Amino acid sequence: MKRKIVLFSISQILAAISLLAQATPFHYFDHKKLIAIQGKVQRIGYEEVYGKKAEFLMLYIQSDDQRLFRVEVCPQWFLATDIAVGMKISIHGSPLQSSDNSLYLIAQEISLQGERIALRDSKGFPLWSQRGQPGGRGNRKGPGGRGKR
Repeated sequence: MKRKIVLFSISQILAAISLLAQATPFHYFDHKKLIAIQGKVQRIGYEEVYGKKAEFLMLYIQSDDQRLFRVEVCPQWFLATDIAVGMKISIHGSPLQSSDNSLYLIAQEISLQGERIALRDSKGFPLWSQRGQPGGRGNRKGPGGRGKR
């Protein structure tokens, strides 16, 4: 009887490990490891990066040295600037090692068409999360006050 209980417990542990291995790895902005890239926007998309809170703007950038980066920018409602495929862009951000060895970057700041847009503070804290008023969640209008509500 004890042998069956032990085998059942081991199978539960193996199942839990299997589920953990399939989960999306946690990633975070590391303000100590920043890089700058320049290139052209190849593709624009929106993804639920942090659960179902908000879809994030994702840019696929081919850098000047021909590397392809997947760039996590910000929640779609935060950025009021139009970005189009083919635009030249500069991005300052934190690189991540992805499970498939693709180049992934969390943007701190982007520059396009002569406009510099801050997305995170110097420590990497998202500007869209800063509270603008007591009990509020910021102004939800994005840089320049032109964003969507």
